[in-house]
Amino acid sequence: WHTSSPIPPTADPTSPAALSEQIRSIMRLLPHSVVVCTSIHGETPRAMTMSSFTSLTLSPTPLISFNIATPSRTLDAIKESRHFNIHIMSGDELGVQVADRFTRGNTDDVFDGLEYDTSKTDGAPLLKGEGIMYALRCRLLPDEPTRGLLKVRDHVIVVGEVVEMIPGSCVNKFGLSYADRKYRQIGSVISQD
Repeated sequence: WHTSSPIPPTADPTSPAALSEQIRSIMRLLPHSVVVCTSIHGETPRAMTMSSFTSLTLSPTPLISFNIATPSRTLDAIKESRHFNIHIMSGDELGVQVADRFTRGNTDDVFDGLEYDTSKTDGAPLLKGEGIMYALRCRLLPDEPTRGLLKVRDHVIVVGEVVEMIPGSCVNKFGLSYADRKYRQIGSVISQD
């Protein structure tokens, strides 16, 4: 992995494609945060990279949300254990290396060579090492009627309560983002003179 100068977007929302493809092109123009979500299914660790993560509220307790397409082994793990970790990736090559390995599904060897800990009572893998800025230990929101899981067509919106924030190895950076089918770093500041 390496960094390069910004290039113009390739997405073309004005093309004569179906509405869903036009919206996909528009969404590619917006940067989205990149995080890795881990959970445990029985004894098997599960993980996925996602770009739908956001904070929902900070009071009275911090809540976060994201969505997952179904079917998903990671979603199955979250449903079963009701716990998961969100790992905030650093906006550099090290963050990309960690994030990219979880974009291809839950193969048996996806955790090979990665340092992680499952000793917490919830058992969800806590990734460690370079490229990880913070980890948020979370549990599914227990509130009825959805208990933190809201099915919307072919996706499930997950709402979690953050129970602990754990600093990683590189905490004074901006996080990794994704736009126009590429990993991105935060760029220039736009300020009013």
